[in-house]
Amino acid sequence: VDSAFLNGDLKEELYMKQPSGFVVPGKENLICKLKKSLYGLKQAPKCWKNSLDSFLKKIGFVQSKSDPCIYVKMVDDVPCILAVYVDDMIVACENIDCLNEIKLKLCSKFAMKDLGELSYFLGVNISQRDGNFMINQSAYVKTLLQKFGFENCKSIATPADVNSQLEKATDECELFDVEKYQSAVGGLLYLSTRSRPDIAYAVGNVSKFCSKPTSKHWSAVKRIFRYLQGTANLGILYSNVDSSFEGYSDSDWAGDKTDRKSTSGYCFLLSNGLISWRSVKQTCVALSTAEAEYVALSGAAQESVFLNQLLVDVNFGLDGAGVLYEDNQSAICLAGTAKNHPKTKHISIKFHYIRDLVLSDKIVIKYCPSEKMLADIFTKPLSSDRFVKLRDMLGMINI
Repeated sequence: VDSAFLNGDLKEELYMKQPSGFVVPGKENLICKLKKSLYGLKQAPKCWKNSLDSFLKKIGFVQSKSDPCIYVKMVDDVPCILAVYVDDMIVACENIDCLNEIKLKLCSKFAMKDLGELSYFLGVNISQRDGNFMINQSAYVKTLLQKFGFENCKSIATPADVNSQLEKATDECELFDVEKYQSAVGGLLYLSTRSRPDIAYAVGNVSKFCSKPTSKHWSAVKRIFRYLQGTANLGILYSNVDSSFEGYSDSDWAGDKTDRKSTSGYCFLLSNGLISWRSVKQTCVALSTAEAEYVALSGAAQESVFLNQLLVDVNFGLDGAGVLYEDNQSAICLAGTAKNHPKTKHISIKFHYIRDLVLSDKIVIKYCPSEKMLADIFTKPLSSDRFVKLRDMLGMINI
């Protein structure tokens, strides 16, 4: 949308000084009453959002309950999906006539540019071939490598060293440039949350030391860059052959040697490709592997409920409860019953959210052997063979 914020309607009575170069001679002391929102107003984004929301609902779109930036319109049982990010939009529909009609209506209301078939959005490259979709950020990876001087470095097989344990800086440690370290980690974080789940654990691990990094911490960051040097063209493939939706949850136990907290990891696949993933340190100290896995399950369950509702909103056609795979039998038992109360009564109430979902049949937890646990890649450093195997199972390919 061209000059999107100028399309907002003001509800307040606002005035502004005459702009430089437009002062009326003899009326220099007069002020202007605003009829429309302008860039620079605090309420300009909200005014634009309200105008767009009102128009989309007027032409038949329904706002998703799960994500307010997603709108869906049903035409002859075919969903037309519109995603909004400020002034950028994606329109998706199997019916090309319906899609063109929607674009015409949008252009009749707002000044817009039609950029054609989706190929780039918010820093992510998208390619469509034979009904399959691939996303990647190879150009961003190469820019990042060049920015920090790693464009010619030797590549390495994994982003994290299984034999290295990062700890907080001490008085004896050699400190590193904070600004450069934070800039590098910030760039890597953006990459790890968009299209590179394979570096999520490694980036999360080095991000814990942004306030006072050392040379050892920077060596861990350099390892991630070396890994990216050899895998710059990796992306995620979504296949049109399989439309299954499934989630995986895992945790290590007391992996952080400083505070002995565990790391949770989860991932969700749709059409054999990742659509959501996370690697995060737990907020409490777990007394056992079962408790650590139980805490991780609760976090994964929250994401599962959100994704299930979102897929229902866009008429994806999910049947039954969401499936969440777990490799710890004790955690599965804890989620399904309260009979072990004496051993679990100390666990914070919020983590029992998963138990309520299981008992109400909103989530089904199934056992998954550890060797097939995809979320293992988000909880700890792995050997190269194990890492590459799980990375391939996540739907990542060389584009």
